[in-house]
Amino acid sequence: MNPEVKRLAVLTEDHPLDYAYFEGVIPKGNYGAGTVIVWDSGTYSTETSFGRQFEQGKIRFNLSGQKLKGGFSLVRMNKSNDKGDDNGKQWLLIKSKDEFVANEDLTLTRPESVFGKTTLSRPGKKNEKIGKEGPLDKNIDIMTTPIRPMLAVPVDKPFDDKDWVFEVKWDGVRCIYIRDKAGKVQSIQARKGSSISHRYPEVLEGADSAIQCENSVVLDGELVVLNDNGHPDFQKHQQRMNVDYPREIAKLSREIPATYFVFDILYLDGKSLESLEFIERRKILSQVIGAGSKRIRISDFIEEAGIALFKQTTSLGLEGIVAKYKHAKYIQGTRSDSWLKIKSIQTQDCMVIGYTPGEGNREGYFGSLILAAYREGKPRFVGHSGSGFGLDQLASIYEKLSKIQVKVCPIDGIPYVNRTPVWVVPEIVVEVKFNGWTRDKIMRAPIFTRIRDDKPPSECIIEVSKDTESTVEQAEETAREPEQLEITNSDKVFWPATKEHRLLTKSDLVQYYEDVSKFILPHLRDRPISMSRYPDGITGKSFYQKDWNQKTPDFVRTIQVFSETRNDTINYVICNNRETLGWLANLGCIEMHPWYSRVFDYKACTAQAKKGKVQGPAPLDEDICGLDTPDYVVFDLDPYIYSGKEKAGQEPEYNLQGFKAAVEVALNLKDLLDEIGIKGFVKTSGKTGLHIFIPLTPDYSYGQTRNFAQIIGKILLVRRSELITMDWNTSKREGKVFFDYNQNARGKTIASALSLRPSSSATVSMPVKWEELADIVPTDFTIETISALLRSRGDAWKDILRYRQNIAVLLERVSSIGL
Repeated sequence: MNPEVKRLAVLTEDHPLDYAYFEGVIPKGNYGAGTVIVWDSGTYSTETSFGRQFEQGKIRFNLSGQKLKGGFSLVRMNKSNDKGDDNGKQWLLIKSKDEFVANEDLTLTRPESVFGKTTLSRPGKKNEKIGKEGPLDKNIDIMTTPIRPMLAVPVDKPFDDKDWVFEVKWDGVRCIYIRDKAGKVQSIQARKGSSISHRYPEVLEGADSAIQCENSVVLDGELVVLNDNGHPDFQKHQQRMNVDYPREIAKLSREIPATYFVFDILYLDGKSLESLEFIERRKILSQVIGAGSKRIRISDFIEEAGIALFKQTTSLGLEGIVAKYKHAKYIQGTRSDSWLKIKSIQTQDCMVIGYTPGEGNREGYFGSLILAAYREGKPRFVGHSGSGFGLDQLASIYEKLSKIQVKVCPIDGIPYVNRTPVWVVPEIVVEVKFNGWTRDKIMRAPIFTRIRDDKPPSECIIEVSKDTESTVEQAEETAREPEQLEITNSDKVFWPATKEHRLLTKSDLVQYYEDVSKFILPHLRDRPISMSRYPDGITGKSFYQKDWNQKTPDFVRTIQVFSETRNDTINYVICNNRETLGWLANLGCIEMHPWYSRVFDYKACTAQAKKGKVQGPAPLDEDICGLDTPDYVVFDLDPYIYSGKEKAGQEPEYNLQGFKAAVEVALNLKDLLDEIGIKGFVKTSGKTGLHIFIPLTPDYSYGQTRNFAQIIGKILLVRRSELITMDWNTSKREGKVFFDYNQNARGKTIASALSLRPSSSATVSMPVKWEELADIVPTDFTIETISALLRSRGDAWKDILRYRQNIAVLLERVSSIGL
């Protein structure tokens, strides 16, 4: 932490992400042999491209760890060592001059692991766990590494499902109970990995009679203080959370005792149970936890009836419920879709970054806390909270704040404040309840509820509830074992060999969609699919299919949608899992064409389809179903610049000149969108054109999105009429790029992101970043290159729907610009 001290840093090979939590001894003779601890953990940020800085040999970055904080630099040493074998691997680590500078050597003053009290071995001494429980038994792996609890994903509403169970969400302290009779270990481990055993002696004392095991057990649950009505009382619980004096602990354990509600079991007698299904683990848990204990109890669940339980817990003023998929495994340290939390009151964990001085009866304390939480990997201001504090809480919180003051705001961007703020190191975590988010992600009317000593600041991530239906289906899909798909005519030629690629068969087609399934499925999920089928490959006959009127496998979902033009229902396939994706590929479906809107409520869609069939061609309001409110505005840029190889009347073939013209128009469109303040995403069409998508809140009809797209097109046409045409007469398009806004209509589709195309080059419609556009060509992205590219760089559209925008707001901005 001293800028005058330069530490050696050596460039190593990439390490697995699993190492982020690994602690233990790597045997002699293996790479990295010796004792390993996780000394610090947190987040980092860089102001400019990491890759560019790396090439230049100087990397500036900021750390927000539990120990290391502030700015640092890594500087490559120019000279090799005496042996001349450095190859640029030796760097210097240097602390930047900021408010976190100190003379303290943290490697000496804070040598322990961030997960507990483990330290690196010292000469002549073995590694040991320091604490009231004594050394750990090395024969049991679970005793040497902190257990990281599995976490739940927030969803927007309760649901009923026979494959799920539902529990009360206990308002307490999440913790892991560890017992090893042979090693004489009994420990309660907080979520951060530290021991809190000494604070709850009544729970440890009750464990002897309540827990039945031969030798060892690891349990997951919640420590809760109950009031006279048997409901959680976190206000009382807070009186116990930071007490370390034995006499006071003994007094509080008698007056406000805690109960450990156990809801999962991870290990029993040296065997891991994490790979078992949840329902199997619960059967074992019911045999391990005896009845009759007041201090250790099983957290009961009910099957299927989540809506009824949520209504009951809400009426009792409880925090909410947790839904758990029956067939899910226990995965440590993950926020899994297999566990879902549905809150009756909206809450958010925030880190305190400062406060405003108090006035009146709060003089000498603070007026309000200034709060932040992580969004998109960076801490952001989320609001102030000045209510909800008791007098004793004002005093205790202010005492903590006064010890960690700093001179400058600890996050980027100074938030709005009513009075001169006092900034603090962001290490205190509080929970607040609030009435929703503003458009700028600021909490409405946040009210303090409690201090969260069990959570580190790095876990203060803005929680946005996911859509319940799609999350439930995704969880079931992820947990289910894949069914084996029998490929018919697997050796049939689908792409003849060319200079660019080998002969490609139907088996290659199926394998491609299997390889990219986890990337393409988010772009297809809950959207009706129109299939472009080539049963004999790209040189054979092809047809476009919407209506599927034959039997489907059990894993395939369909949805009936009423068609006004046909005065009948169309049975669309929905591709929500990799089995369906493989099944479609086996049908010779090269292209996947999803709708721009998705199903919100399958039952409502079915009801609308039946209603439409009875009423005839009258327009239907599909707002409840979801299919009339698209997620996107779409622009299709189609260059009418000919290669010279076309026959009379043919559409232009792929040529580089045409693609570069489409790129120029796309970049002009990007400039316009930036001017208006609109976030857009671009992908190659897989042929000569480009597709630009603008993510929307699904609140507007296709007619409204089409009108919006037309307005944007007209503005662009006025500005670049020499490049662009919107003329429907194809003979008048020659030499220009056709700006097609009419794709924004119910039932119209274009190829999905990552969909294959029936081109001779076996190209793919590839999401790309705007800054890449000038340097790419469509043939960079083919059936043979995409899998490796996705592994190395990911999907540029992965988070596209996180940037949903409101058309009404966008139209206001459009009206303010000139042509």
